[in-house]
This record gives sequence, structure tokens and C-alpha cells, in this order.
Amino acid sequence: MRVAVGAITRRRPHMFADLLASFVEMRRPGGCEVIFLFAENDDALSVGPQVDDFRENVPEEVRLELEPRAGIPHARNRVLDMALAADADLLTFVDDDEVVTRDWLVELVEGMERRRLDLGGGPVRLTAASETMTAWNAAVFRHLTHRARRRNGDRAKAAASGRDHLINIYTNNWALRLSTQQRLGLRFDERLEVSGGSDTRFSLQMKRAGARIGWIPDAWVEEPTPLKRLTLRYHFSRARDQSTNAVRLSRKGPLRALWHAVARGVDALLFLLATPVGGRFAVARAVHKLGAATGALRGAVGGRSRHYAPAAAEFHAEAESTAGR
Repeated sequence: MRVAVGAITRRRPHMFADLLASFVEMRRPGGCEVIFLFAENDDALSVGPQVDDFRENVPEEVRLELEPRAGIPHARNRVLDMALAADADLLTFVDDDEVVTRDWLVELVEGMERRRLDLGGGPVRLTAASETMTAWNAAVFRHLTHRARRRNGDRAKAAASGRDHLINIYTNNWALRLSTQQRLGLRFDERLEVSGGSDTRFSLQMKRAGARIGWIPDAWVEEPTPLKRLTLRYHFSRARDQSTNAVRLSRKGPLRALWHAVARGVDALLFLLATPVGGRFAVARAVHKLGAATGALRGAVGGRSRHYAPAAAEFHAEAESTAGR
């Protein structure tokens, strides 16, 4: 079996270098031929020297291509095409701001094969930023890790009880059986280049087509979280944009979306009232709920997320950031 390990990258040279280093150290699954496939989403290649150094440190074939059309789904489709051209059986994705654990690929492939999954995903463990966090940064990080632990736990329970076919699978830790993709003809929706959510739509389309979807709880990756994503401003906007996408992609009707917005708004108010006891953590929870309420309202009236618009590039590329609120 041929396994294509894929990643896309854009203006994150240090994070991408950390990902490559983790690929060097990870165990390889027995009986598999591994190939690494990378696409840089920019006007010109800049990571060539990094990939050349990586190529010197692994025994497998390594391919790098440029995807000049700006947008995550364009780059994902580029890697998908590379995997098909390489005659791979499985394609995996992780994000370029993550690192894989030593057993990640072994666990991911074993889970895909043992259950004959068409689309599988695994958990992401958030790790603290290398910079010193303010009290507000720490509160946001605490809330993010709280939500991640609960989400990963719920999904592990769903897998144990055979209910994980209902889960959406995201490309931050993802594996696809390419024979199923070819049979269904699915690709990442390039119309979602600004809003985000192309992996969610891909998962929903696989689900609606009757593909076998599952969760692989021991295939861990880690995501170091930079300070610029640990502000109340970003915490709000991320929740808002995810909520908008959830309304649009899951085809929720306006009334259902409005009810969701009201419920999240009430949650936000309750967390704010708990601030004297919960402190900054309660504020972080309230801001997240308020963002979710705002996003649901926006989705209900036909609004769209612009999470990956050029104006938001500071949050997605490596740059100096200022900690705080």
C-alpha cells in the first residue's frame, strides 16, 4: 500500500520546519511505501531549501509543487492531484502549524485499514505558545484546551460505541482512501477559499454519499498556539466564523440558526454574570459564546465568513505579534 503524507504551507517557514522535523522522527507503518507531498500556496516557491534539507534526512520520495492561486482549497486540491498522480492508496493531511507525534502515521494507517474507513481523523492536542502569555492569553488558552479535551473525549467515546460515523473530519489530522474519492469524484470546494470550511464540506459530502467515516483516537498531532491567536479579539472572530460556516454548510434553516444564536447569546450572558467567580476564564467563555451567537445570526441572514480574507492574513502567517486583549 502506498501512503501519501501531504501538507500545504503558506508563509510559515518556522512552523513548517518544525512539522518537517516531526516527519523525520515519526515511525513508518509496516508494509507501506510512504511518499511526502507538499504544496506551497504563494506567488513563488520559498520553502525549496527546507524541503531539500528534509529530503536529505528521509529515505522516502519527496515532492514539492507551487499552487499560485491563493486559498486553502486550491492548495489541498493540488496535493490531492499529486497523490492521484503518484498512484497513492491513502492521502493524509496535517496543518503546517502542527507537529505529528512519533506514532501518528502508524496509528492513522492502522485505524484506516482495520476498519476499512474511507475518511478518518484523529485528535489535536494544543500546546502553549513559546512566548510568555499575559493573563488574558492564558485565559483564552485555558478555554481552548478545555474545549479540545472535551471534544477529543466525546469523539473517542463515539468511536468506542460505533457512533463516530456522524463526526465531521478536518484536515488538521485527516486520512482519505483515494479509491473512494475517485469513485465519488469529490474535491475541496474552491469557492470557500475566503470563508474556510472546505474540509467540512468535503466531510459532509462523503457522509451524504454513504462513505465509511471514523475517528482514530490514538493518532495524535500537536498544535503549538501562537500568542496572536490567544486574544479575545481572535477568540471571538474564530467562533463567529466557525458558527457562520456551520449554519451554511450544514444547511440549517433560518429559524434553527436563530434559535442557536439566542441560545448561545444566553450562554454568553450567564458566563458574564459568573465573572466574579470565574474571572478571566469566564470572560473567555462568554466571548466565545457571543462569537458563536453572532456567527449564527450572520449565517441565518445569508452572511458569509471571511476568516481567510487578506485583511486577516496577520493571524495565519508568521509575523511579530503583540500579546494582550
